[in-house]
Amino acid sequence: MERESQQRALFALIDAMNEALDKQRWRRLPALRQQLMRQFESYAAAETSEAELRVVKEKLHAAFAALIARRTQRAEVLKARMDKHQKLSEGVLAYSMVNLISEKA
Repeated sequence: MERESQQRALFALIDAMNEALDKQRWRRLPALRQQLMRQFESYAAAETSEAELRVVKEKLHAAFAALIARRTQRAEVLKARMDKHQKLSEGVLAYSMVNLISEKA
């Protein structure tokens, strides 16, 4: 039962990471990832079934891959928008600010 609640907590953190990405709260992602890693370490220590641990690892790996792909896509879309603004000689200041924000993420 405890392991099931730990699994739910793991995937709730994945959901929180997706929500942060959806709402463009880039700065929350590193802290959520750290929480997820700590939670996974706790879960892995408590899990007695290697097969179940492997299944959870695979699910988490797939979720992370999807998050990375979404984040990369969002960054590319944002870069394309800013490139367009820069080419049109509009929003040079906005381009600089967004570029600075993107570097911090």
